[in-house]
Amino acid sequence: MNIDNEHWEQLKENLNGKFEIIEDTTEDLMMDTGEGEIKSGEQNVLIVKTPMGEIKVVREVKPKVLDKKTIFSHRQGQSAQTEYKFSATEKTYKLRLYKQDDMGEWQELNEESLKGMI
Repeated sequence: MNIDNEHWEQLKENLNGKFEIIEDTTEDLMMDTGEGEIKSGEQNVLIVKTPMGEIKVVREVKPKVLDKKTIFSHRQGQSAQTEYKFSATEKTYKLRLYKQDDMGEWQELNEESLKGMI
């Protein structure tokens, strides 16, 4: 599910009006490249206390990938490298929901499991 900044703020407001927000954080998403680790986006995390238990709402914001090149090495023992070209202005948004199970582990909710909750 795509959710831009405006819709994210609306979602946070709606959740805050109905439930208790336990945690509201932003984390950097890192990606390994041939030149080392780089920031590839950010992740917004909300943990909400609901009557069904704790729900984690995670939104990933990344630059849109414009091009992807795989560079193969013809040397023995060297692996292929992947180079990405990212947009400076366009972003992609991804929303994921998780529910804490009895063991305290976060299990991702899919459409089928959401239908049972609504």
